[in-house]
Amino acid sequence: MAVRALHAELSAVRALVADGLAEVTGATSDPGRFWIRSACARLTLLDEVLVEAAGVPQAWIRLPVATVACFATVATAVALAGLAGLGIAGTLLAAGVALLVLAAATPWVWRRAVRALGRRRLGGLPDKSPAVLLHDVPESLIRARGRLVSATLRQAGSGHWSVAELRHAARADPVIRRLAHADLLLCQAIDCLERHLDDLANGWP
Repeated sequence: MAVRALHAELSAVRALVADGLAEVTGATSDPGRFWIRSACARLTLLDEVLVEAAGVPQAWIRLPVATVACFATVATAVALAGLAGLGIAGTLLAAGVALLVLAAATPWVWRRAVRALGRRRLGGLPDKSPAVLLHDVPESLIRARGRLVSATLRQAGSGHWSVAELRHAARADPVIRRLAHADLLLCQAIDCLERHLDDLANGWP
């Protein structure tokens, strides 16, 4: 799936999810209800996952960035070891420690960089006007799931839609992995809302 097309699709999904979240939070006078609270938490997290999916750089960018980061880290460690007058063993130890620190810090730095890039690509969300009553699962969430599944399948490629191939794609492709996570969160949120509506229908507090 083309990068711009994916970003446009994710922007549309975000807008639909925001509509649904506004409808849910504005439709109940008791936001502390367990199922409502659970649904809202998942929809909020879902937006963050979609932003991350949009911020993942393409594969041809990720390898050079990792290579440059490793080279810069080792070069800095060697230079500092030289200034400190360490021998060969000390220099190798310094370089090894620097790489370990880089490996430990990379996930934290990478995730924040991906989120920042994703927010820049997708932009903000318009203000939403909450609905008055919640009689059913918001239609916008159902539509969002359809578009999200469609985007995931197109990202995987039309020849790779079997369960086994999609599982492999989720392990190999960080974008598909995040889209699959987003779909899980959306399904869980919808399920929570259905349980809430069932409770209301049964007259439970």
